[in-house]
Amino acid sequence: MRIALIVRALPVHRLGGLEYHTWDLANALQKSGCHVTIITSRHPQGCEKELLPSGVEVFYLPTGPSGDYSMAFFRGVEKLTAALDSQKKFDIIHAQEFAGIFMKPRPGRFVVTVHGTLTTETPLDRRYFAHLRLAEKIRAIWIGKARVALTPFFQRMLRTADLLLTDSRFTQRELAWLAPAVIEKTTIVPLGVDLGRYNLPTKRRERRHPSPLKIVLLGRVQIMRGLLEALAAAYRLRWHNIDFRMRIGGTCSPAGWIDDAIAHFLLEDVVDYEGQIPAEKVSEFLEWGDLFLFPDRTQPAFGLACVEAMLHGLPVLATRVGAVPEVVPDSCGWLCDPWNAQDMTVQLVRIAGAADRLEEKSENAWHHARRFTAEAMAQRTLACYEKLLGGRQ
Repeated sequence: MRIALIVRALPVHRLGGLEYHTWDLANALQKSGCHVTIITSRHPQGCEKELLPSGVEVFYLPTGPSGDYSMAFFRGVEKLTAALDSQKKFDIIHAQEFAGIFMKPRPGRFVVTVHGTLTTETPLDRRYFAHLRLAEKIRAIWIGKARVALTPFFQRMLRTADLLLTDSRFTQRELAWLAPAVIEKTTIVPLGVDLGRYNLPTKRRERRHPSPLKIVLLGRVQIMRGLLEALAAAYRLRWHNIDFRMRIGGTCSPAGWIDDAIAHFLLEDVVDYEGQIPAEKVSEFLEWGDLFLFPDRTQPAFGLACVEAMLHGLPVLATRVGAVPEVVPDSCGWLCDPWNAQDMTVQLVRIAGAADRLEEKSENAWHHARRFTAEAMAQRTLACYEKLLGGRQ
């Protein structure tokens, strides 16, 4: 099967969930016998074509921003896809996230993976927006005005696609709320990761009597991701005489605010912000911890960071948002209220005093996360392709 994957960026552009998802899916599909072509934005160093070790071909746009959406990107991917399609005769043209918003219909073979909607991981999400003050709402609308303007085109893409893939029941429900008519052509395919991308230990480290309790956070370091609430909870742990250490990894936006916040809460001696963690250091970073804290206040379409943590045997304390409850079952972690830092503190105090429970959930997380493989994701995706093409014949 000849497949074109259209995506905004790859790991060469930025280290993010969407980028690694497309990378892992493409390589796993190629290994299953498909011929995969990736079409993406301009390469940071100007490369126009690349052949990956797996055999996947990557074509980079010659112009436009590198790794970002733009009108140059939207025009460019349609033009390049059409040119390559005339040569390669793709069986499936599969757009990721919003990359297909301005693509022409390809009846019977146009697939879109929807990783949340235009607003689910932004302040414009209706659940997050409701908590903002008036000035904050005005600012959120101004900053997100491009997303608001793109909403009709996003809805048109949903109608145009022959098949919609979502990574969670949460995203499927969001589509039902936004565009009820498209649900009949929607299928859930949970995300998976290439386990070979990590330096996974061959044996899980026991976490029976952690002292101090080592807490790790990894992801985008933004206020809307609940980092202030995490620091407030850490500050309150001292009231309870809990011995702990916390390490935070990820790109800070806007730059510098997290260091100021750590100082504001007088946590410099127990909390370290370490910036963007290089891909080859992620396993070492996670393996250090006893507990993964995911305090997000937006609505993640999946929660890939939680899977990464569980792969390393870390149980997860996460906010009850988006698809996180689907990814982190009770056997592998705990959920708390995203808008109640005190609830997070109470959970952390209980966890610190229940070493046996921490160890039990660590073992469960280790095994549970190994269900989310790139191979399983590729096989489910391929089955969806085959069903679509079979119905066309």
